[in-house]
Amino acid sequence: MLVGAALIVLLTAVPLLAATGMTYLACRGKRGDAGTEPLRAVDSARAFLREWLATLALIAAAPFRLRGRAHDPSLHGVAVFVPELLCSSATFWYLRRRMRLAGWASIAGLERREHRGAATASVLDARIAALPPGTEIVLVGHGVGGLLARDYAAARPELRVRHVITLGTAHQGSRALPYTLLGVPAPSPAANGHPVDVIAICSDFDAWLVPIDDAYYPQAFNIAVRGVGHCAMLLSRRVADLIAENLAAPGPSRLLKNSFQT
Repeated sequence: MLVGAALIVLLTAVPLLAATGMTYLACRGKRGDAGTEPLRAVDSARAFLREWLATLALIAAAPFRLRGRAHDPSLHGVAVFVPELLCSSATFWYLRRRMRLAGWASIAGLERREHRGAATASVLDARIAALPPGTEIVLVGHGVGGLLARDYAAARPELRVRHVITLGTAHQGSRALPYTLLGVPAPSPAANGHPVDVIAICSDFDAWLVPIDDAYYPQAFNIAVRGVGHCAMLLSRRVADLIAENLAAPGPSRLLKNSFQT
């Protein structure tokens, strides 16, 4: 598998660099306002490079998946990871490590072949049912995975999910090139069903969110960060620290004021 992952990286590095550039060019002038100051040219170049490398890392992770781990009762609870469309649970490897340090165990909620509409709910049901009774649950979704996690929690009030954390999720839809090519339908602006405590983290440099304003979720505690690309969010220490901070805060996040990090 390691050899296969290395070959994937070698074969896709240059085409992906061009595709990443096209993605950012396509959204130029259509970003909207994330409430953050514009990046300097040198900072934009660095952020672009990090996003390209992070995308390569996520593609290389495709043949792998997060291994299941027994829940440690000494930890606060379990984070259930829901990846972006066509992505593997292994894309959360860095975030898993950081959350473990913050006192949270984690499991894979879905794999890349399990994003199949209504079938995703039954897959998540099976993964969560395998946890010990009474386990405190946090759902963490990236991109479209955030929509799946949000709607799943709204439909399962009996689980008493503590938080749904979304990373780079287009809560009100996106006209970005990657989602257009993938044929992702525009989501409804709000989840139907039981109210869900959502922490929505987005970035002003996420070219998968066009316009960036549509990443805002009215019922959520919204946090905007600067200079982090869509794929780079999963490898960002700043984003991981924000997640740990909010999980450590007492009380529901929706009672807090929306925050814009600079």
